Amino acid sequence: MPHVPTQADKEVLECLRQRQSFSMVAGAGSGKTTSLVDALKGLLTIEGPRMLRDGQKAVCITYTNRAAEVICYRLRQNPLCVVSTLHSFLWGEVRHFPKSIREALRLSVLPKRIARHKEDDNGGTSKKAMEARAKAAELEQALASLDSVQDFRYGDDTPFSNYPHGEIGHDDLISVTSYMIQTRQPLRRVLGQKYPYIFVDEAQDTSADIVAAFNAMCTGEGAPVVGYFGDPMQQIYDKGLGNFAGPPNSKVITKEENFRSAPEIISLLNAFRKDVTQVAAGCNSHKEGSVHITLVQAEKPQGQRGRYTEVQLQRTQLRLAEAIELWGWTKKRNAKQLFLVWRMIARRLGFLPLHDLFTGQFASTRATNAYEEGEHFLIKPFLETIIPLVKAHRNHDAGAVMRVLTTRTAAFRSGGAHSKKSIRQVKGIANEVAETLTHLFASANLGDVLRYCREKELIPTSERLNNHLDRTPREEQYDEDTHVEDKADWLADAFFTLRGTEVENYCNFLDENTSYSTQHGVKGEEYDDVIVVFDDTEAAWNNYSFAKMLTPQAAGEPRDSQRARSQKLAYVCFSRAVVNLRVVLFTSDPSAAKRELVAQGLLAESQISVLSDEEE
Repeated sequence: MPHVPTQADKEVLECLRQRQSFSMVAGAGSGKTTSLVDALKGLLTIEGPRMLRDGQKAVCITYTNRAAEVICYRLRQNPLCVVSTLHSFLWGEVRHFPKSIREALRLSVLPKRIARHKEDDNGGTSKKAMEARAKAAELEQALASLDSVQDFRYGDDTPFSNYPHGEIGHDDLISVTSYMIQTRQPLRRVLGQKYPYIFVDEAQDTSADIVAAFNAMCTGEGAPVVGYFGDPMQQIYDKGLGNFAGPPNSKVITKEENFRSAPEIISLLNAFRKDVTQVAAGCNSHKEGSVHITLVQAEKPQGQRGRYTEVQLQRTQLRLAEAIELWGWTKKRNAKQLFLVWRMIARRLGFLPLHDLFTGQFASTRATNAYEEGEHFLIKPFLETIIPLVKAHRNHDAGAVMRVLTTRTAAFRSGGAHSKKSIRQVKGIANEVAETLTHLFASANLGDVLRYCREKELIPTSERLNNHLDRTPREEQYDEDTHVEDKADWLADAFFTLRGTEVENYCNFLDENTSYSTQHGVKGEEYDDVIVVFDDTEAAWNNYSFAKMLTPQAAGEPRDSQRARSQKLAYVCFSRAVVNLRVVLFTSDPSAAKRELVAQGLLAESQISVLSDEEE
């Protein structure tokens, strides 16, 4: 079926003809990316020859590298379009101005950071006050040393700033460049001459400083045009602006179509928000879908700090299984189950000790982030080589074994330890290595597995990994004040004692080989059948309370920030469903919650069931 422009698409095109900035608010499933790409194509039809003559380009800012690749592909790599993530684009434009970067750090970024830490220092001897005082002093020293920094650098390997070394972190890059654009008119003029059109995807997740900077660039006669594409209701990251708006005299355009979900799901989405009313506009308008919520009697937590005990957690998992059975979904293996936090998934998939290790006292923020991204140096050998090799051998797939060995290991590559042996000899060695590794993976600890792989040249080993494998394990009791700089030693030692099953389960989850996902992790995705699990007690993340947000009379009023975060994340979860949506809400009073949901008009009584000690 050929694509037919919507009314919103036509309005965007008219804005481009009139050189008027705009903001498109597009709800879930509306085809926002299609509208963005079509707008770029329309722009190139209208302005392409002139831009080519004047050496100008349109820039499209995306939230992720994956999104950039998709848009580039759909534009057929058109050279008149620069499609880039925000950080890459900004650094590419300001990297050659070290004097201005230094000025931004000196006059804005560092003073603001120092002031924030001083606010946390009440002059006392509490840990919080002392840490804030030390951090403020460290930043003041960095401020004083800026003149000795000759150049600055930014990259994926610099998530955090190191000012004396000239390293700019992710967050500081945003602050530095937004300050430079807003305070330096010559820079705004140069950028405007290079890029007369700026499109921003996922505008709700763009920082307020960057939106202010782009709006400053695009204000006034003959200024560039900025077009924002996004949905305030899908702002699920705290650093995003949420309610975005263009410069003065820009136009707000609302896209009302939903091309994804069945009408039954769209009805829930429309009841859930008041700013956009969607209509089923594609093949989905003829789909027969369903929405159902099951209210489960939540137990009063009996563990420490208001948490469930292990026995209660086991019962909670059984109640979820009961709900799934109640819907007749026990055999729906492809239904996507969405949980708020990693820990809920780790418990169900069998890698909880691994998860607790990388989010516990031995893990720095950087270590935790690397663990969640599959990039931690301890885990990466398993993700890239060891587990693929073990799985290939288990499946008796000799071809897959050889592919892993010849593409990912030094010993079996061209020029490696076995390169001069006959094919028959290499196959024999490959089988022996794979068999031994598979046995070790099942019976030994991870430290022994890594040492064997290092000996056989199956994995690349950095100096850091070698040092941990070779040193004597730390025997002293870990003390945060004494050992904070060396906590990675305790992390590695504990990791080496774990078994292969846990890291394999973790890798399966990371590779999306399971039906589980975090609720934040499915943004932009869609699934025929979706199960959303809301259990505030097990999740134990005080930023959210789904019971209070959905049923404030039954569960109590949430804080304003809780309500906003919970509502937006719930909307993202609900809107992933294409055909069937099921929700499990653990609540202290299922009967009252049911009455409240019906009274609000969110769901009909027939769409709600109750699991409690005394079921309705």
